[in-house]
Amino acid sequence: MDEPESRTAEYRAALGLAWLSEHGSHTVLRLLGKEGPEEVWAASPRRLVGWGVAPHAAERFDQRRRAFAFDEAEAALAGKGIRFIPFGSALYPREIGHLCLPPAGLFVRADGQALERLLSAPRVTVVGTRKATPYGLRATEAFASAFAAAGVVVVSGMALGIDARAHEAALRAGGLTVAVLGCGVDVVYPRRHMSLYNRIAAGGIVASELPPGTDPSRWTFPHRNRLLAALGDASLVVEASRSSGALQTTDWALELGRPVFSVPGPIGMEGHEGCNTLLYHGACPALEHPATVEDFLQTTRMERGERRRLRRREDSRGAGAEGAGDDPLALVDGRKQSILDALRSGPHSVDDLVQRTGMPVRELTAALAELELMGHTCRAGPGLHIRAP
Repeated sequence: MDEPESRTAEYRAALGLAWLSEHGSHTVLRLLGKEGPEEVWAASPRRLVGWGVAPHAAERFDQRRRAFAFDEAEAALAGKGIRFIPFGSALYPREIGHLCLPPAGLFVRADGQALERLLSAPRVTVVGTRKATPYGLRATEAFASAFAAAGVVVVSGMALGIDARAHEAALRAGGLTVAVLGCGVDVVYPRRHMSLYNRIAAGGIVASELPPGTDPSRWTFPHRNRLLAALGDASLVVEASRSSGALQTTDWALELGRPVFSVPGPIGMEGHEGCNTLLYHGACPALEHPATVEDFLQTTRMERGERRRLRRREDSRGAGAEGAGDDPLALVDGRKQSILDALRSGPHSVDDLVQRTGMPVRELTAALAELELMGHTCRAGPGLHIRAP
């Protein structure tokens, strides 16, 4: 935890709001984008009602706010190795801040490097049934591995079935994976995923908007699904019935204007009706994993480009008068520079670049994805990469 930040009034207000926002659905969260954490935290019940909060909700919130002990909450976080990312922080994903009920902050188990990468890398949310068949698990393994190998962050909910396989495949491929929980970040649910939880926490990100110790309930998962949808530049659904909770995530994704990819299944089988219905209504078919990764990168280019521009603007402001942040190539390391040098002669395939740079395929594809996200490269056609003009 960044100690100076933890002492700011904004941090304390966001932590209090996050700790007291029941199930991530308290109406005070609607006020964050307009008023900010400090104003909301300090507002009287009368003012909250004037802003549209129901009187009984405002009174209950005020009672709990008066009883909240910031020092005890911060000590609990420190004791459990949990970091709090407040609303408005440089590490708070901007996409979730645009939700109608944005989290006041995220409780996470992750290192700073993983959090920084989450903000800049392309991300896909992978969801599906808890009752996965061998077909669904194989498909999840193939797609999640391909995304991770291409430098795409795999986001899921650590549930049984499709979620767990997506996380595991991403970890095996050496990629970054994010588990967004419907319980406290220190609560392992389901319990059988203790080993998976520990591996994600060690090499990826475990996140929740709910305070530590919060048990899962029938209310927390639907609200968690909005975070899954918002964090992904697109969502991929693998094996889902018409009543699957995974379709709640796609509903959110569509409402946010995010693309949805769906893996088709056999006609007439209940466990695939949700995916097939999505395809009928216009979802992008996920048929072959290399092509789907290419489609994802093309389809989400504008969204990722906007995120890149905003990040550059913030980096430039933070660089000071010297303008060190004004040169985008200043952020390119030696590995990526060798790729850019190889592309000076014209378009090249991944195989060509492997030979020219001597980099392993997995490392090279991840670096290419980052270079494209940074605006230094683009696609010249199927499988070909060039330097951006």
